[in-house]
Amino acid sequence: GGGDLGKEVLERLRRAHRLKMEDFVSSYVNLTTGSPFRVLVATILSQNSTDKAAMRAYSELERSVGLTPEALVRAGLRRIARAIRVAGLADAKARAIRELAALALRLGDPNLKGLLESGPDAAREVLLRIKGIGPKTVDVLLSSTGTLDTIPVDTHVRRVAQRLGLVGERESYERIKSRLEEVFPPGTRYEAHLLLIAHGRSVCRSRRPLCDRCVLSDLCGYYRRAAGGS
Repeated sequence: GGGDLGKEVLERLRRAHRLKMEDFVSSYVNLTTGSPFRVLVATILSQNSTDKAAMRAYSELERSVGLTPEALVRAGLRRIARAIRVAGLADAKARAIRELAALALRLGDPNLKGLLESGPDAAREVLLRIKGIGPKTVDVLLSSTGTLDTIPVDTHVRRVAQRLGLVGERESYERIKSRLEEVFPPGTRYEAHLLLIAHGRSVCRSRRPLCDRCVLSDLCGYYRRAAGGS
């Protein structure tokens, strides 16, 4: 069944990759600040960007504007966008961050801890109303803060899951996520998310994956096809 495969994949990836939290901006910000609001800001910055660039943008935003909802609402979009330029898509991300800040002020919940305490479904419904916050961003918040035991599906997670043959090529976000929840046992899912990303970044790259260095190649449909079934 799924559980055994999940356990095997986890064990091998744990041996192959040392997870460093500073390589993952959302978990780094969660561990260092414990603020769901800041985790969301960091996660928005990381969209279609590298975590390194997102980390730089986050630090610059903190330095030049401040990371309280009040400071961000006061700052105006141009100042926010200028501070986060390095992460790309600065104008759209500035709008999402400012709208999130306005929401936190409206709710009287500057850290958004109260929102998370209202439960994953309620939090998801409120946050998805903000343009620029999608299902993955909410799932990163919920899983990195330990609010929900799930596997956010980013580009690396999707690629590794597809190549292993766990999901099909054209599956939706929700379909991939629920399939991975079947494969990886409860309590391991956020770690699985981080390990799959680490593996996708360093080994299972989109171009020229390093299959000869991969600890999962004997489990992998992509490798079997690439190796001509040998």
